[in-house]
Amino acid sequence: MNNKKILFFTILAILGAATLLFTQPDKKPKTIHRPETQHTISQTSSLGNYDIQMKNDRLKQNLVETDYYLLALSWSPGFCQRQKRNNNGKVLPHFKYQCDGTKSFGWVIHGLWPQSAKAHAIDEHPRYCQGDLPMVAENTIKHYLPESPAATLLQGEWEKHGACAFHDARAYFEKQKTLFNALNLPNFATPKSDLFKWVKAQNPQLREIYLGGGKDELYICYNKQWQPMDCPNG
Repeated sequence: MNNKKILFFTILAILGAATLLFTQPDKKPKTIHRPETQHTISQTSSLGNYDIQMKNDRLKQNLVETDYYLLALSWSPGFCQRQKRNNNGKVLPHFKYQCDGTKSFGWVIHGLWPQSAKAHAIDEHPRYCQGDLPMVAENTIKHYLPESPAATLLQGEWEKHGACAFHDARAYFEKQKTLFNALNLPNFATPKSDLFKWVKAQNPQLREIYLGGGKDELYICYNKQWQPMDCPNG
């Protein structure tokens, strides 16, 4: 083989190697996907774990239509006394904010409950209409503690009741707060009969309305246009 042929084949070999080099696909380092650490609110919240599990509620879910609303208010001193009496003078952890004696509460919001006109028992009213829901953001919970002084209370009322009439927790909390702030309420304990008289005298919009109540509780009902109405069955 003469020198020209050797040179020719050498050049071909070099060109072939170069072609292979530049046509190879880029070999990028593989990205390793590691699951992100999931921090639930209960792990990072100063309020602790205030989640509510529907499976632990004996009344369970009830998907029925809402006909009216019941605003349930609680006399906090009476509620806290009863809790301590039932627990050997101790305050359970989830009632500490309300009942440890470092803050002063009078009437507070128990909840705003969508109700069914056909119901004859508690479990026949709307409940858990959106099923189990995640914990509401801590900042949202804290914003409404002055009117509803327990994180578990706010979370529970939202999941059990509010989700049957509202699309998000903040809208629910804001509505019950608005209704609450529109009321004049006594800052002292009073028997139920005297309480009704006082509330009607100080709230003209309720003067002809039939109110309801329980132990340390006051119930005010509203139609779907948010006008006060008689509470069925007291």
